[in-house]
Order: sequence, then C-alpha cells, then structure tokens
Amino acid sequence: MKAVVWNGVGDIGLEDVKEPKIEEPTDAIVRLTASAICGTDLHFVRGTVTEMKPGTILGHEGIGIVEEVGKQVRNFQPGDRVVIPSTIACGYCSYCRAGYYAQCDNANPKGEGTAFFGGPESSGPFDGLQAEFARVPFANVGLVRIPEAVSDEQAILLSDIFTTGWFGASLAEIVDGDPVAVFGCGPVGQFAIASAMLRGAGRVFAIDAIPSRLEMAKSQGAETIDFNAEDPVETLKELTGKIGPNRVIDAVGVDAETATKGPAAKHDKKAKKEKKEFREERDRVAPEKHPEGHNWIPGRAPSQALK
Repeated sequence: MKAVVWNGVGDIGLEDVKEPKIEEPTDAIVRLTASAICGTDLHFVRGTVTEMKPGTILGHEGIGIVEEVGKQVRNFQPGDRVVIPSTIACGYCSYCRAGYYAQCDNANPKGEGTAFFGGPESSGPFDGLQAEFARVPFANVGLVRIPEAVSDEQAILLSDIFTTGWFGASLAEIVDGDPVAVFGCGPVGQFAIASAMLRGAGRVFAIDAIPSRLEMAKSQGAETIDFNAEDPVETLKELTGKIGPNRVIDAVGVDAETATKGPAAKHDKKAKKEKKEFREERDRVAPEKHPEGHNWIPGRAPSQALK
C-alpha cells in the first residue's frame, strides 16, 4: 500500500509499505477514505518535536471504512464508516473510566504518556493515518461511527482539529454571557472561537496579526484585534470597561509570534528576548542546514527531502 513515511528531518515521502494486519483481539483494520495534515505533523517534519523513528507513517486524522475486526471488537463490523480519533486509549483503566483517555495506563507500550497515531517513539510509536490502510488498536473504544448524512470532509474535522478547539473552550469553563479572548486564529483558534460561541460566550475577542485569519474570525462574529496595529491588552481593557475578559484560550501553539510594529512592539522587550531564545533553541534542534545535508527552511513542510 502507499503511505506517507517519515525518514528524517525534512525527509518524508510517499512510499510502498506493507499493509497492516490484526495483531491484538481489540484491533481493527480501516481502509482510509480521507486523511489530513496537522500542524503537529509539520513539527515532526522540521524536527522541533524529536524522537521520531525512521519509517513511521505520519498522520493522526482519518476517516475510513472498517475492513476487518479482532474478536473483542463487538460494536463494529466490516463496512462501517468511522472517524478515527487521534488519541489511542484502552477504555477500561481508571483514567479512561474518568474520561481522561489521553492519560490511559495501557495504550502506550512505552509505559506512560499519551499514545497517538504517527507520533514520536515515546508515543508508541504507532503507524499513522496518511496511508491506504491503518491498524487501529482498541478499536472498540476509539472508533466513532459516522451518520450517512455527514460527508468525509465534515467528519475529518472531528478526528482532531475541531475537538482540540472544543477541548480548549471546555477547559476555559465558559458560562453563558462570558466575554472570552482567543489568542491565535489559525485552524485551532477558529474552532476555539466557534466552540466558545456554542458554549454560550457572550462576546469573543480574536487576537492575531494575519488579515485572512482575522477576517475569518470576524465572519464567525468575533471582535478582532490585530496585535501589530494595537496593544491587545490595552484594547481588551478598552472593550470591556477596564475589566478584561472572563476567560482566555491560548490557541497559538509552539511557534508564537510577537508584534513587529505598532504600540505593542514598542514595549515588548521581554517577548523579544524570549522569541530570540526560542529561535536559538529551535535552530539547535532543527537547523536550517541539517547535519545530514538536507537544506531545511523552518516553517516549510517539504513533500520530500530538499537536497
């Protein structure tokens, strides 16, 4: 079968690999009909998340059709159309029973830490979902059946990206009428905005500096703040009677940006210092000229090694 395989920093490719097989009675084999690229995958490609094992199939967002099930998978059968959540969990340990599936005691063969598809060695590793077929461990717990009326394009958002934004809004403990600030309006931020509104936020403030992101946030009904045009903290105070928002969601991710112009840039010495330190740390982990000879541009995801 064809799959997207990680071979090294800046070195991924579409390769022929062996099809997965049932290994445990709780496994299922799923034929992928849709998959997606996550920002986390880009960190693996650029090297800012380490411990990746060469030969690992990437991807932790997928939709597919069940092809085969192990004898302990009694709630799904071949032909079922399903979402494959990114996190793998057993469903019976104390953490799973309490709803903390990412802290499952049994899913990760390394003994601790979140188990998920297409990640570093410390997460399993488990081959991912950017492939024609995938083995899904604990399929009786992890798979979610898709209603016929829901398309692959709609359902794929439930595998990781929408649920991440929803989880952020859930952690914020939003109650009806809360003013909520969302820092970062990329894909996760957009879903955090939507989730905050669905959870009853009275107002949502969207902070970013990329015009297209701010326009999308505004189209959702958020009040936008461009941190390159105004000081976001002072603006939040102005818009809320000097009180500020009740809840804040950080949807920025790893590669945070500081203001490059405007009032926020003038007094942001601490942020500039931290940004410089972050870039130095990133360059040590993922240098632009990788030791193996790959010319690597941080922030860019190549489809193959750049020689």
